[in-house]
Amino acid sequence: MKRFVIVPLLVLLITLLSGISLAQAPQYGGVLRRSLINDPPTLDPAMITDTASDEVARQIFDGLVEYDSEGRIVPVIAKSWSISKDGLTYTFYLRDDVYFHNGRKVTAEDFVYSIKRIMDPKTASPRANFAEPIKDVKAKSKYILEITLKEPFAPFLSTLTYSCFWVVPKEVVEKLGKDFATNPVGTGAYMFEEWKHDVKIRLKANLKYFRGRPYTDAIEWSIIPDEQVDFLNFEKGLLDITGIPDTEWDRVINDPKYKPYIISKPILGIYYLGFNLKKKPLDNKYLRWAIARAINKEEIVRVIRRNRAEVAYTILPPNMPGFSRGIYNWAKENLSYNVEEAKKLLEKAGYPGGRGLPELTIFYNTSRAHQRIMEAIQANLAEIGIKAKLQNYDWAVYLDLLDKGELSIFRLGWVADYIDPDNFLWVLFNSQNFGEAGNHTFYKNPKVDELTDKARKITNWNVRVKYYNEAERLILEDLPIIPIFYYVSQPIHQPWVHGLYVDPLTGLSGVRYRVVWLSKR
Repeated sequence: MKRFVIVPLLVLLITLLSGISLAQAPQYGGVLRRSLINDPPTLDPAMITDTASDEVARQIFDGLVEYDSEGRIVPVIAKSWSISKDGLTYTFYLRDDVYFHNGRKVTAEDFVYSIKRIMDPKTASPRANFAEPIKDVKAKSKYILEITLKEPFAPFLSTLTYSCFWVVPKEVVEKLGKDFATNPVGTGAYMFEEWKHDVKIRLKANLKYFRGRPYTDAIEWSIIPDEQVDFLNFEKGLLDITGIPDTEWDRVINDPKYKPYIISKPILGIYYLGFNLKKKPLDNKYLRWAIARAINKEEIVRVIRRNRAEVAYTILPPNMPGFSRGIYNWAKENLSYNVEEAKKLLEKAGYPGGRGLPELTIFYNTSRAHQRIMEAIQANLAEIGIKAKLQNYDWAVYLDLLDKGELSIFRLGWVADYIDPDNFLWVLFNSQNFGEAGNHTFYKNPKVDELTDKARKITNWNVRVKYYNEAERLILEDLPIIPIFYYVSQPIHQPWVHGLYVDPLTGLSGVRYRVVWLSKR
């Protein structure tokens, strides 16, 4: 009797364990369904400056190196690399099994073309400044690439993770011209299939991908500008992964059905209010400080964001190397909400009680989430006598107007392209980068230019941090932007989604979906 009892139990145990193992084993097949709040402006790596474009293009293209899910630089098409002792020459040894989606094998010459394309003024890449440190790039052999710098540039390897350095096929780019942006061909885990503008984008699996075929057969992004509609579609099971509107947060986080499927992680990014310093009266420093002290960002984070972000006082987020607790404390003391100080500063600016100050316009890209925050800021400004109206544009139009310097006060976010203070302090505030290169406030301070230029050219980390800290303090004193909050990424996924992670730089938009798989819906 005993024997017969034991055997079925063992069989049952083995069966159960096998079942668990099978259920947890990655599976191939299915369509991963995502959403975007706006139609991406472009899928050409040379032209990408926004996260919507980056999220889609990241699945299509590859570069020499990339960040892994822990923020470490890892090889992709480059198998390995070496750096000369003087820090000027980077030699990359490439894989010989990488193919473009048109079937042609990738060689070092393709990287020569792709990088020189960024450097060519005719391309008009908004990220040409990322290639500014490069003196020359050449193929030493079919699979050996050599990049020579003008002078040592400490974050160079990190910058190569950015989209503008992804490899593209010359023959397709030159045949399609501007249409390459809507018919991209890369080497990535997914291949472009369909784009119905403002409706959806669909990619199909690259079954011959050199790192192994992706788990899902396809990815489909629906374009859904309304976050409430987006989340309703998720609740209906029509989307697999999405964000959670602030207005739904309390309900969702307290629902045991959803709570296990929320991923929460701080990322390297800030949400801020920027001033176009070319436009009067925003060139008045005291006015900018008055606005800063009038904004109750603590309440914005607590009430509107439901504490789903951290109040920001500095430009560098706390998890960015080079972050200074001393600067943070100084900024918190001097830039946090204080109506009486705001009124004094407004008077010092020449507009006591707001008298004589023309009505200001605060711009934002179309989104109910942004609208709620801008309305709170509008109400805060009214408390000290500043009249402000709100105006919104769709994302692509908004970016174009920002790049041209046509928006006076604007909301914007910045998430890291690479893990280095250079990506915030040099890109956003050095006067070489006016407009689409990143400096949308048209801020110019010769001392900040000098410090951020020097910091990127030396390799001693302690000295670099000293320069960056000094630059950040000067920028905060000048206040071309008001940091509102540091981002925390909190996507939610369906129970049948596996392998999802939050990218340490950009959150969900930086995920490589080839590692995500679906069990039965």
